[in-house]
Amino acid sequence: MQAFKQFRSVFFVVFLAGVFCSHPLYSQCSDRGEVFVQFDLNIPGVSDEMLFPEFWLQNVADQDQIIMTSDEIERYNRKGFAECEMLMDLRHFPSAMAGEQLRQSIEKASARPQKKRYLKGEEVSDEYYVALEDLLNIDNIRSLTEVQFAITVKRTEMRAFPTYDRVFSEPDDFESDMFIETALYPAEPLAVLHASRDGKWLFAQAYNYRAWLPAQDVAFTSRRELFDYLDAEKFLVVTGKGVFTGYNPLRPEISELQLDMGARIPLADRSEFQFNIDGQHPAGNYVVKLPSRGEDGKLEFRIGLIARSEDVRVGYMPLTRKNIITQAFKFLGQRYGWGGMFNTRDCSAFIMDIYRSMGVLVPRNSGEQGKLAVGVMHEFTKEMTLEERKAVFDSLPAGTPIYMAGHAMLYLGRYNDDYYIIHDFAGFRVPDAEGNLVRSTARCVFVTPLLVTYLSDGRKYMEGIYSAREFVLPDAGGKN
Repeated sequence: MQAFKQFRSVFFVVFLAGVFCSHPLYSQCSDRGEVFVQFDLNIPGVSDEMLFPEFWLQNVADQDQIIMTSDEIERYNRKGFAECEMLMDLRHFPSAMAGEQLRQSIEKASARPQKKRYLKGEEVSDEYYVALEDLLNIDNIRSLTEVQFAITVKRTEMRAFPTYDRVFSEPDDFESDMFIETALYPAEPLAVLHASRDGKWLFAQAYNYRAWLPAQDVAFTSRRELFDYLDAEKFLVVTGKGVFTGYNPLRPEISELQLDMGARIPLADRSEFQFNIDGQHPAGNYVVKLPSRGEDGKLEFRIGLIARSEDVRVGYMPLTRKNIITQAFKFLGQRYGWGGMFNTRDCSAFIMDIYRSMGVLVPRNSGEQGKLAVGVMHEFTKEMTLEERKAVFDSLPAGTPIYMAGHAMLYLGRYNDDYYIIHDFAGFRVPDAEGNLVRSTARCVFVTPLLVTYLSDGRKYMEGIYSAREFVLPDAGGKN
């Protein structure tokens, strides 16, 4: 038996070396098959071998088990729309909104910050806010506002105020624009509720957020045409961290269009395209039907190409633990983007996009995901000891999102008496030789342990967690 165990250990090391050396993250290995290491990590308990999904999946026995079927996911999404106030099925959004309700919604979304804010290093003045509040155009809200419907035609931002200005909480900050709310990807439906005074901005409802976005980034259409298009039977889902449509010299509006993980784009019907698409044969590509904004602001369709070599697939990925963890590692090393800055994402969008690639719709912000989303909740109370918290993690399925105040993470599993996560985070603290906590900047997606990294108040990361939430129906077929 001992000889068998030794053989198994040697076999597994050789197997992992083969997996790592063939992985796209590492283009070079030594002649002995060792993982290429360029520099030593300064994160305790983390080694280069841990930066691959295969390392964590080796201990997940049910990694290919379907957690929810497509029918169950559809039922999960309907339940979310019904029970979570921040989630909206725009297919059933009201056709009109009372003026007072709209006014209150705008004033809530565009409330003046209570703390100091800085624009280009200078403190924002009252006069600046007065000008922004005038742009809100609240005095022109009617007693009953007709809701219009639209669709995004490019990646864009939803913002607290109708302005592109980047406003920060510190004079020298450049990372966290306090006016950005979230990013939207191409082909996302919108209920448009109001326009700014200059007409350049729209106050709109996306499926999980309500704020301002640039009018030039959307195209208007009817609700029926919108969902006839979006609910197409055949569609492409972006399963990589991001892809681009093919270059098109004749149609710049759809040329090299950025599509992020989870974006869903309808495939063109065979009757809608020829074998010459703006000078290119479609061979080796998926032919997609992309939304575009006409000169009158209305929806027009363009036929575009996405190479079959891109990380995309027809239809959603199956919801399995293997797919959840594999999707998470596709973001490894990507820069943190507060609210969607830098064409990337923040911690809660990291979770949202992973699950969206499998068709699961969850709230946008971490607090909403951790406290209000439909699912099975594992609560961590303030009174729980560290040992009690460990016991919960010992029974927690790998790939489960976990939450602390203002932060979302994905649980990977236990290794060497610690518990590991992958997350999109700003920084971490570890003790120095004298026991003082020293902060290191991260601002990227990476793997960290929960017991030897610390929060600013001196607690271990694990001690800050208030919930783990499985985005699953309690009676789903894949649930034990």
